This record gives sequence, structure tokens and C-alpha cells, in this order.
Amino acid sequence: MLSLIVLKQLVIMLVIALCGFTFAKVFKVTEGEQKFLSKLLLYFINPFLVFNSFVTTAFSVEKLKNMGIVAVVSLIIHFFMIGLAFVTIRKNSENQEEEDYNIIDRLTVIFTNCGFVGIPLISSVFGAEGVLYLIGFLVCFNILLWTFGYKQMSGKMNIKKIITNPNIIAVFLGLFFYCTQIKLPEVIFKPMNLIAEMNSPLAMILIGILFASFKFDKKFLFRIIRTCFLRLIGSAILSFCVIFVFYKILLAVNFQTPESELHMMLFVPFICSMCPSATSVPSLSCLFEKDAKYSSLLVCLTTMLCVLTIPALLALAELIIK
Repeated sequence: MLSLIVLKQLVIMLVIALCGFTFAKVFKVTEGEQKFLSKLLLYFINPFLVFNSFVTTAFSVEKLKNMGIVAVVSLIIHFFMIGLAFVTIRKNSENQEEEDYNIIDRLTVIFTNCGFVGIPLISSVFGAEGVLYLIGFLVCFNILLWTFGYKQMSGKMNIKKIITNPNIIAVFLGLFFYCTQIKLPEVIFKPMNLIAEMNSPLAMILIGILFASFKFDKKFLFRIIRTCFLRLIGSAILSFCVIFVFYKILLAVNFQTPESELHMMLFVPFICSMCPSATSVPSLSCLFEKDAKYSSLLVCLTTMLCVLTIPALLALAELIIK
């Protein structure tokens, strides 16, 4: 069942990327146009998606507490993935071009496509309640992407730019609206919702456009195999270790939550950690003049391969955590 859900979402993503690829080949999209699309996606459309995930969810104190636990688990998983990326992909201070590719590889390992792939997967498996817990993972993802990820790509930490980043603002505004349950009038909510829905298709169109001008070189072969393995297998093993430890701790302290819900709380971040590489990585690569074509290839490959890895690793995990 889960493999069919993944396969369906995969086909949808690849069809949209193919449309972007065809468009770029026919109309010869320039680098300037690629940068414009990247800025539009990262700084305008993506914040609406983040904010929208909060305002469409009903408030509950119990759920908020559980979401906090999911956020802690998600944060630890991200830290483990950061450690994995830096231990296996060493810094090269002597060759800047080589280090630029290392940066892309590390961010590919660390950041997952927990939105476009994660949301439909979680929704299909756990329903709306699962999507609520997914917000805990999305909050960690966005804060780390726009602090740590931004620093890696740009080479500097600009506190003012991070604080005023629309994505960070969207996280805190979203939390405020979620906790207060202030309802936006439809004339405001509807346009925001429509803009948020543009995120996934535009991200895949941009990947197709970037991928259209990529020229494969044998020197990338080892990088591609290593990075795909770390993203889909290495990260999953580490994240399973995290959720297994939390599962044992919460059982030991007699955590007052039905076991089925505890199972959901832990498997949501686990599934998110197994998703393919984030579409934000090619967008940031384009924005900061790294090889966006190479990072787009990694997104496409990890997306295709996850149809095999997610169901297999999830089935194995369910045998251990019943």
C-alpha cells in the first residue's frame, strides 16, 4: 500500500519536472530567469506554504504538547544527519570548487523533501492527525534550512537577513495563529492558500529547468552514489535509532498517550527523514551560484530511488517497533 502511495507521488513529481525540462529545452531558459524563479519560490511562495500548514490546523493543548515532542525528536534527527554529512563528506579547504560540491552533497544528506513528498505520504498513512505532527518536523526543517543551510551556501551568517527572512517569519506567525486560533477572513485566506499550493509544482518545474542544462561527468559518479546512499539509507538508520530510544524512554516514564498515537508521533519524523532531497537545495544552489544542475540531479535520483527505500525501511522498522 505504502509503496503504491510513494510510486504515485513519485510519478506526479517526475511528470512535472519533465514539463519543466521540456520547457527549458524549447525556450532556452537563461541563468537570470532561473535565479528569478528561485527567489520567487524561496522568498515568496514557500513562506505561504509554511504559514498555511499552521492556520489550517485545529488547536489542542494535548496535540501541541505532542507536537513539541515530535519537534524535539525531529531536531535531534536533524543534528544526527548534520553529523553524518560532515563525518562522511569532509571539508576541502584547498579546493573551493570541490568544496562547493561538498556543500551541495551535505545539504542533500541533511534536508529532505518533507513537504511535497512527506505531506501526501503522512496524510495517506496517518490522516490529518499525522499531518499535524508533521508540522513539528517542518518547523525544525525551516529554521535549520534558513540558518545552518543558508550559512553553508552563502558562506556567512547574516543575523538580520535570517531574522527578516520570510520563511522564519512565517514559522513564528504560523505558531501564533495556531495557538490563538484567530481565523483569517476568506478574502485573505483563499489567496494565501492558492499561493501556497503553487510551491510543489513550481519547485519541480524549476528542478526540470535546472536539470535540462546539466552535463554528466564521470567525476560525479562516486559523489552521486555516496550522497544518494547517505540521504536514503544512512540518514534512515540514524533516525530510526533516535525514534527507538525515544520510544523506550516514553514507555519507561509511562507517557500518557495511547500507543497508536505514540507510534504515529515517532513514525512521522522517521518517514520524513527517509524522503528524497529537498527541492530547496537546487533553489539555494542557483541563488548562491553553486552547481544547481548537479543538485537538481541529486533531487531527481533520490526521488526515483525512494520508491524502493521508504517502503522497505518502514516495513523493517515496524517489525521492531510494533
